Amino acid sequence: MSYLTISGKKIYYEEYGADNAPTLVYLHGGPGESCLTYSYQAKKLGETFHVISFDQYGVFRSDAVGDEPLGVNDLVRMTEQMREALGIDSWIPLGHSFGGMVALVYAHTYPDSIDAVIYDCPMWSALHTARAIAEATLPCFERDGNSGQIALCKEILDGEISPREAFEKAMSIDMNESVQRYCHVIENSRYNDYINTHISDPMVPEEYWGRFVGFRNKIFESEDFYADYLPYLADIAKPQLLLVGEYDMTCGKFEQQFFADNATDGRTVVLSDCAHLTWFEQPEKYTEIIIESFSEDK
Repeated sequence: MSYLTISGKKIYYEEYGADNAPTLVYLHGGPGESCLTYSYQAKKLGETFHVISFDQYGVFRSDAVGDEPLGVNDLVRMTEQMREALGIDSWIPLGHSFGGMVALVYAHTYPDSIDAVIYDCPMWSALHTARAIAEATLPCFERDGNSGQIALCKEILDGEISPREAFEKAMSIDMNESVQRYCHVIENSRYNDYINTHISDPMVPEEYWGRFVGFRNKIFESEDFYADYLPYLADIAKPQLLLVGEYDMTCGKFEQQFFADNATDGRTVVLSDCAHLTWFEQPEKYTEIIIESFSEDK
């Protein structure tokens, strides 16, 4: 296992490909997912790029979060410190879900450290992600006559609700089997089969697996998690690529349209027949799009 010491914390990272190729840095979602589930895709992209993938501070193989507060901007700062420690002049942040928020804030904060930025089913605004979830699930609850969940979704869609309250309510939506089928959420069995086939056992102590709980709680407590980062899209001068699943519930129609209208040098690719895990549901197409967009030989 490879580690860097960043701000006194041990950060686990993986490295693939040749260091003379364009560098991608994978920023995982969750919050608290870890880079483990992305390792197969990182290896595939490593055939063309130099790929850095890491567990954010507080997650899985990296040091557990202590008593200090932790927010989005802390993760952004530590990502820049990783770039410096690795001796990389500039790279392409590739952020999935919550990692898309980190990627956008990073690109905005450190514009000279990026060559481009890739958002994979990103979360740029807690409020708008909450509304996207409510908009996606509401028709199913209306079809099933679930009055309690209908009321919950409509509360989230109320224009007066705060970002924190909207997100907390969205996290309490009942994602039952009917809703999962309606919203094209992948079956657990399919995902587990993928993990068992493509991801090797990390061979780490049992207590590492639960670290994401403390990390997630810290992030959900932080004020900067609930900020609206959508306006940052207009300030990024480098190429921006949005990859989004046809049925994704994190980056909804509002965010997609905002990106189309405001992102400088922005391009959107919608991957059909998949939802939130584009790299799992359409792996060949996912890799092809990134290579076509950013490899030196494109």
